[in-house]
Amino acid sequence: MKQITVTNDMASQRLDKYLQRLLPSCPKSLIYKQLRKKNITLNSSKATGNEFIKAGDVISVFFSDETYEKFSSGEEINTNVYEKAYSTIKGIEKVYEDDRIILFNKPANVLSQSVNRSDMSVNEYLIGYLLNKGSVTPESLQKFKPSVCNRLDRNTSGLILCSKTFEGARYLSDKIKEKDLEKYYLAIVYGRFTGPAIDVKYVVKDEKENKLRFVPEDADGAMMIKTRFEAIKCSDNISLVKVRLYTGKSHQIRAHLSHLGYPILGDRKYGNQKTANSAERQMLHSYRTVLEDDIDLTAPIPGDMKRILLKEFGELEEIL
Repeated sequence: MKQITVTNDMASQRLDKYLQRLLPSCPKSLIYKQLRKKNITLNSSKATGNEFIKAGDVISVFFSDETYEKFSSGEEINTNVYEKAYSTIKGIEKVYEDDRIILFNKPANVLSQSVNRSDMSVNEYLIGYLLNKGSVTPESLQKFKPSVCNRLDRNTSGLILCSKTFEGARYLSDKIKEKDLEKYYLAIVYGRFTGPAIDVKYVVKDEKENKLRFVPEDADGAMMIKTRFEAIKCSDNISLVKVRLYTGKSHQIRAHLSHLGYPILGDRKYGNQKTANSAERQMLHSYRTVLEDDIDLTAPIPGDMKRILLKEFGELEEIL
């Protein structure tokens, strides 16, 4: 018989989901059967699997040592890729950390999450960082893997949200799903911005081109996007625009600004030839995230954006 005391990093998930992570080689049907037969109990009582576990709960598994070992042996975790990402990727800065979540300031040209097996991204860096701290182990990673909870385009810099625990993942997921957080970006756009303060449009995703396309509200598959814009500083050449997302569609800011006639400098997907070649990457930065009244976080403007702004407007203190 094995007894597992629920710790903070395990809490706030359903019992059946946790058991599937604890016993990855055990069929789901067998887990539910053992719950019905009280061969798996929660706090010495019969459980259905629908219960949400909390720190201090005791899960008892009445299996023989051989059976428990057979069912608990999952895919071996190779930590080399995480350790390599942590030691190799440069420029990622920690902005905030508590026992559930981490926010990093992601530099441009770093992936949020890997696309191919050989990629190194913030996701791998996160796990490498936690391994280095001793916050996770190869064994704990078999049950839960910390992860990036919101994506930034590779060439967009700024704040990126990450979970350390299941409770943290659920917290951030709920915040994003319920739109119970504030996310602000800074964009350097072409031209003098005189666009709307708040704009609502409808889009569809062109999967072939991997682009948003603007459509009438009643078009098939139309998705509403809502964005707030505030011009911080303008010249006839460029403008620094503060953007707040109310919806969070992929490419929303880039597509919306381009649609309004103000493409982001350096944006090769939504800009024209002139604006696309005006910077080495898209001048878009996730600079502020408000999760709670006392968790209001900012990431400094990166150097490449600073240089453009200083050249056009002078001292940054006069701009922000």
